[in-house]
This record gives sequence, structure tokens and C-alpha cells, in this order.
Amino acid sequence: MTKTYLKILAAVLASTAALSLTGCNDIFKKTETSSDSSQTSTVNGEAVGKFGDNIAAKSDNFTVSLPMIHRIFKSTYNDFVSSYASYYGFDISKSSKVQYYDEDNKITWYDEFINSAKSNIKQLLTLCEAAKKDGLSLDDNDKKTIENNIDNIRATADNAGQTVDEYISSTFGEGLTENDVRQNLEQTTLAQKYYTKLYNSFTYTTEQYENAYNENKESYQYVDFMKFTFGYGTVDSSDSSVTVDEQQKEIAKKAANELAKVKTEQEFKDYITKYLNENHDYVTNISSEESHTDEEYKTAIEAQVKAATITNYAYEATTDVGKWLFDSSRNVFDTYVFDGSSSYNVVMVLKTPYRDENINKNVRHILFTSDTYGSDANAKKKADEVYEEWKKGEATEDSFAKLATQYNADSDPNSASSGGLYKDVYQGKMVTEFNDWLFDPARQPGDTGIVKTNYGYHIMYYVGESMPAWNSSVDAVLRRTDYNEKYTELEKNTNIEFDDDYINTIPDPVEEAEQ
Repeated sequence: MTKTYLKILAAVLASTAALSLTGCNDIFKKTETSSDSSQTSTVNGEAVGKFGDNIAAKSDNFTVSLPMIHRIFKSTYNDFVSSYASYYGFDISKSSKVQYYDEDNKITWYDEFINSAKSNIKQLLTLCEAAKKDGLSLDDNDKKTIENNIDNIRATADNAGQTVDEYISSTFGEGLTENDVRQNLEQTTLAQKYYTKLYNSFTYTTEQYENAYNENKESYQYVDFMKFTFGYGTVDSSDSSVTVDEQQKEIAKKAANELAKVKTEQEFKDYITKYLNENHDYVTNISSEESHTDEEYKTAIEAQVKAATITNYAYEATTDVGKWLFDSSRNVFDTYVFDGSSSYNVVMVLKTPYRDENINKNVRHILFTSDTYGSDANAKKKADEVYEEWKKGEATEDSFAKLATQYNADSDPNSASSGGLYKDVYQGKMVTEFNDWLFDPARQPGDTGIVKTNYGYHIMYYVGESMPAWNSSVDAVLRRTDYNEKYTELEKNTNIEFDDDYINTIPDPVEEAEQ
């Protein structure tokens, strides 16, 4: 099995925990402890759930095993520990069962991690049941992708001298079996298919887009401006304390006020160019501890002046600069001096709040990586072969999508199910080479080619223009809102049962490590 397949499997096994399709499964959202009265019995010292066969959750047509919920619990726990533990004052050396998430209601962090895992399982089963009711099922490509994953797991287990279940259990979670993995792959694939169908089913008129924009236009607005900083103090990285040089502060203040008097963008650039030529200590992208030629300083100064222009700055009113920039009274070339704790910052407005009218693009791609094919040369060779195969065939978008579904299953599984499609791609979203090909002014629908990026070799198929960037942003908000409303209704009408006593036999990671 390639490293890529291992990464895919690890992601898939954690995907239920990361299946934030509804946007309502925040692990920090207060939840209530369960009042389920089920009892857990034991056989040969092992806990046995009330549903039997290792099942800890079920809906009318689907089940989830305890080891899979254990896996999701640990994934949630590990993500929290790596990103949020210190912020919440969580002690990673202590059991989550003795630390309170909500002390007033006696909810421990263990309860919260369990509740988060259950929330994700509920979401998975709700979508699977909705898919079944809607007549959706796994197609041949879905089944082939799942079998490829299983076959590669078997090969890796064999190379490691282990049975498949031994390998899965030791690598991805104690007690997990091939059957658990297959079931999870099938369920997450089916859930994703229904989510995609439902999410894309909503339609909106031009009037609805405009109304949604006007109701909350700040969320979709940007400004362009210039900014230059005159420092007068140093910040201690150990405790963030500031040491101010009073003499330098007066010099910086004078320079900042002079810069704030300029009337045009070019005058702003001319001033800071002159200032940097006269004060080499302010040239931030060149070492002051080494000797440099005049040409080196010239190049560094030009780069710094260019970097002083900031475009597509998204709306925010959390900083003094943001509040000032997005104030309704702003005019082009307005300037202001902001006094920070260690510097004066001069800002000039270049473009007052606007919405991004640049047209987004739709594109399909098929990715070939050295990780998958063993080397860069092999990846390029395979890309060339598949490209020629496509051109000699029907050479249509549909035939391209079929190849993308087949080959992206390993290299880019997130786009495999959609035939390699990326919709509403905005300028600068993708890596440079991908972006430059896609946004070439001469690009026409149906254009194809091979582009090399740091990811590998992409066979490209340009589908065409989408909608203005602001429109795409509004569209995404409308779809999330409508999807969440529909999902809430689906969840309410889906029969899902949890064996809480059985689920609560899942050990805390600290306690588990001490055993």
C-alpha cells in the first residue's frame, strides 16, 4: 500500500468525526448528558451492548460498532488536545473524567467528547437514512474505490506479517476490523453523496442574491489600502513587554505625520521609497548585520514598497484599522496615523468598501503524484498516458470526469466523487501554477493541458466561468442555511438509538495509557 492510501484510510476513519456537513456539531456547544437507561452486561469479562454484535448505535437500516465510535472519540480528543487544551485550561496529564467542561451541570470533558462523537454518528446515520429513502446507493465507481482501499490494506497487512484485522486494530484503533472499515467507507461515501445532492439542489434568483448581499453587505466587502510602519520600540518575545525608545518615538511620529499628508498613492510610494533609502535599518527584508550593495538595497526596497499595498482586505471591525477602513465616511486617499505600543502605522485608502466582481471559474483535474506512482518521472509518464487515452477516446467533459473519478480516488479523494470538479474557484485560491493556467485571460471552455505543481501533475479541463466572487460567497451562505434547515428536519424524523452504557465503556485516553 502506498503512503497515500494510508493517509486516505486514516482520513476516512476520522471522517465521521470531521463530517461537519451541517455546521451544527461544534464540540464546544453545550450538550446534555444522556438519560438512557440501558444496561451493559459482560461475557468473559468483556462488555456486551444491548444491540449485540458489538453495535453501539443504530438507525432503521444502518449500524455503527463500538470500536468505530471509540476511534471517533479518540480523534475528537486528540484534535482538542493538539489545538485547544491550553486555551481551555485542560490538563492533558489527567483523565477527562475528572475535569469539568460544565461544572454547574456536572458535565465532564469525557462527557463532552462522547457527546461530540455521538453527534457525528447521528449526522452520519441521518444522511445515510435520507440517502436510502431518496433511492441513492453506491455505484460501481464507489464500490471500486472502496475495494481498492480494502485490497491495499490487505497488501500492507501481509507485508507487515499481520492479519488484516491485526493491522487495522494496531494502526487505526483497538478492536477495529476489516468489516468496520468497509462499513465506515460505505456509510461515509453514501452520506457524502446525499449531502452533495441536497446541497446542490437549492436554487436562487438574482433578486435573492442581491437581497442577501444588501442585508449583510459588510460580510462580503473588501477594501484596498497602503500601510507603512515606523517603529520606535522593541517587543520581548518571552513576555510581550515593550521597551520604548523615546527619542526614536519622536522621530517616528514626525515621519508618520509627514507621510499622512500625502495626497495620492504615488506620493505615498515615493515617500516610503525615499525614507527607506535614507534609513536602511527600516528595510525589513534584508539583514542589517551584513554588508550589501546599492543594487541589493534597491531591490529590497522595491519589494517592501510593493508589499505596502494590501488588496482584497476582508471586512473586519475588531481592530482600530479595520474600523477606520470600513467606516462609511471613508474616501479614496484618506490617511490616518495609528499609534501602536511600539510603532506608528500610516494607512491610506486606495479603494473604499466594495464587493468582489471577479468571475470565479469551474475546472476539473486529474492528479498524478510521485507518492502514488513511486517517482516524479513515473507520475509524469502516467499523466501523459492518461491524457493521450482521453484524447483518443470521446474527449468530452463526461469522459474526463470518469477518468478523474477513477484516478483521483488515490491522489485527490475529495474531488473523486465529483469527477475531479472544483467549482467557484476564485483568483488566488489554488497554487500558483494551477491558478495561472486557470485564470489565463485566453482560457476557453473545453481547454485542456497538463500542469505541474508541488502536488504533482494535473491534467486540466476548463469547464467555464461560474459567477462573481461576491455572488459565490452569498450563494454558499444561502445553501448552508437552507441545508441546515433541511438537515434539522431530517434528523428530527430519523430514528437513531444509542447504547449509552455500552458507549461509556470507552476508556479515557490517559487511563487507557496507564493500563
